[in-house]
Amino acid sequence: MSYWLAEARGRTRRRVLTSTALADAAVDVLDREGARALSMRRVADVLGVAQSSLYGHVRGRDDLCDLALDHVLGRELERLLADAKGDAAALAVGWFSHLTRHPWAAPLVLERTPLGPSYVALADELCGLLASSGVPADDVLGRSYAITAMVAGHAIAFENARGAGQGYEAVDLSSSPHLAAAVSRFAGDWAEVVRRGVMSLVGVTAR
Repeated sequence: MSYWLAEARGRTRRRVLTSTALADAAVDVLDREGARALSMRRVADVLGVAQSSLYGHVRGRDDLCDLALDHVLGRELERLLADAKGDAAALAVGWFSHLTRHPWAAPLVLERTPLGPSYVALADELCGLLASSGVPADDVLGRSYAITAMVAGHAIAFENARGAGQGYEAVDLSSSPHLAAAVSRFAGDWAEVVRRGVMSLVGVTAR
């Protein structure tokens, strides 16, 4: 169950620890050490408190993931929305860039439906832009899900491609001529791939 759907667990009783402090610590661990390093014990160490004190605010690692995911987007959301200037493709590209700056976030977007206030605000903006672009009302949510999957999936693929030997270039494609041609001609502009993909989903011819 998402942190955002759970009943409050004494979040107002202990003033030393707050959801913001927990989120900051979790993001710090994730950004510096990666997803595997995140644990209740590690976050407690960062905060300089006993691990048991965290349970008054969160149930475990999944709650920390939910908090971190929403909090790190919240730090950049205002600028991301402003930079998009009311364009769905630009919003998606900005979000893609955000996810590539925090490689641990994209897998969480796909694993755990983001329900925190920052992600709800992002989803609301995206749905509004899709509706204003002429997407039928009964298809707005479906296309927003498709865009979410595409953006997060491309962020994961981008991260894998940055790793040594993680892309198609690492394998023998001599028996796959069509794929080999596509790989050799790909310019590596992942943001442009996202932009064109969103334009197609919105129903705008990519330029």
